[in-house]
Amino acid sequence: MTFDSDIVTVKLRLQDRPDIVYRDRTIITPESVTFRYLLDAPGPVNGIYPVRAEVYGPTRLVRPGAWGWNSPPTRCTWFYRGHPEHWPAWLIDLGAQHRPNHA
Repeated sequence: MTFDSDIVTVKLRLQDRPDIVYRDRTIITPESVTFRYLLDAPGPVNGIYPVRAEVYGPTRLVRPGAWGWNSPPTRCTWFYRGHPEHWPAWLIDLGAQHRPNHA
């Protein structure tokens, strides 16, 4: 856990987590996640505690054989709490479990 004035960063290695279909375009096999939390946040927004989750891992396109110039085999995908429709339930739960003020 690191602190940056009003932001707390929590980095986790992931194992045995299901793939994420992101915006019906890419499939991410998550290997690690970095959560960004605001220290003075009163509570969750849209049921989500972190401001952002950065998920790292190999990706592939949803349509096999499709080619994308911006689709490297391993990448970081950002999830923002203002768009809860993109967050899988297990990522929301993991973010709640690891929030800085959580006992």
